[in-house]
Amino acid sequence: MRRILGLALPALGVLAAMPLYLLFDTAVVGRLGAEDLAALGAAAAVQSVVTTQLTFLSYGTTARGARLYGAGKRAEAVAEGIQATWVALGVGTALAVIMWLFAEKITWWMTGNADTAARAAQWLHIAALAIPITLVVMAGNGWMRGVQNTRKPLVFTLAGVIPGAICVPIFVHLWGLPGSAAANVLGMGIVATLFLIELARQHGGSWKIRPRVIGRQLVLGRDLILRSLSFQVAFLSAAAVAGRFGTASLAAHQVMLQLWNFLTLVLDSLAIAAQTLIGAALGAGSAQAARRTGG
Repeated sequence: MRRILGLALPALGVLAAMPLYLLFDTAVVGRLGAEDLAALGAAAAVQSVVTTQLTFLSYGTTARGARLYGAGKRAEAVAEGIQATWVALGVGTALAVIMWLFAEKITWWMTGNADTAARAAQWLHIAALAIPITLVVMAGNGWMRGVQNTRKPLVFTLAGVIPGAICVPIFVHLWGLPGSAAANVLGMGIVATLFLIELARQHGGSWKIRPRVIGRQLVLGRDLILRSLSFQVAFLSAAAVAGRFGTASLAAHQVMLQLWNFLTLVLDSLAIAAQTLIGAALGAGSAQAARRTGG
């Protein structure tokens, strides 16, 4: 139990940091009025759908890295992070371009209101820059959990989220709703940079792209993508329906969704700890230890 809590508590901090930041961001934007809060709700829902489809960069990398780590192949476990980072940068950049090009059409479909859609598109045009950055952070969390280090990711996350939170009211005061997106990009950029520095420090080998390794990661991620997609379609549909009832309903939906996300995190942190320990046990060839962890 001590080992599980030692991994789960820092993981909980990482998982809680962003929803807490988004709750604060929501509160700050709410001071601008219901129209801007509704626009943030629509835009944030779209951004969430895009990034959460690639949770395999985190959970899949954790699973593969943990097995390698348990088998005594720590260097190979860290190398999984290299390939996951390349996937994050490549896919993230492509998604960011698509988001930037089609932001107006997407937000119009989400809101059905020209003014709200225009405000949401402004936010997305800036926040699109955070897509590859966020995916790099997901990959970083994945490989570091795989080698049973959840404390540094917490430090990295706080090092970015706290400055981002400080900048939110300042940027929103200066630029309105787009300032919220700018603060988000700044905070996540700091976190991603720290993960990349740590990856470079721990990996002494080549950063060459290895299609075979990436292929195995994508196969492992296939089921996770389908699982995430089913959830996010439901969330996106709910936001779209709320938008049809007006800006006040969409704004209220944004507030309650962030609260709900925050409350689901305790179970997820325990799952991360169990995944890390069970993967390491299986990598070491000890099915009995894996069962004890799961039991």
